[in-house]
Amino acid sequence: MAKEDAVSRFCAAAAELSIEVRPVRYPDGTRTAAQAAAAIGCELSQIAKSLVCTGPDGAVLALTAGHNRLDLEKLSSIVGGAVRMATADEARSASGYAIGGTPPFGHPAVIPTWIDPALLNHEVVYGAAGAPDACFPISPASLLELTNALPVDFVVSG
Repeated sequence: MAKEDAVSRFCAAAAELSIEVRPVRYPDGTRTAAQAAAAIGCELSQIAKSLVCTGPDGAVLALTAGHNRLDLEKLSSIVGGAVRMATADEARSASGYAIGGTPPFGHPAVIPTWIDPALLNHEVVYGAAGAPDACFPISPASLLELTNALPVDFVVSG
């Protein structure tokens, strides 16, 4: 699916949740958290990485601050069974989006979600908006509400 279609689809999904998102496109791309932070002009810790994993009951989503790394062992103990990174096909199937552009919400079905508490230390964080070159700003409070995420430590601090 084309990038523009994915961004438009995410905006439509957000509108269905009664939230207006204003994605910003970055021509050089934002494939990594560091690239996204540099393009946006924000702290690395303000980037909300949407990491799709596969657990014992299917997909799970770990919203991880850009400066931190996901600790699969910690997440596995939280989920209650072995968790691994989803393959590209599994991530797309669960979220509806390609890796690198996966937004934190607006998926075809609800994905159980956990959030890195470090993201809650900012007034604004930035998530992917459906494509690797598109991000959008959101308050951590709105992110928590829209994802029904549970704040818990599942990271290795960066």
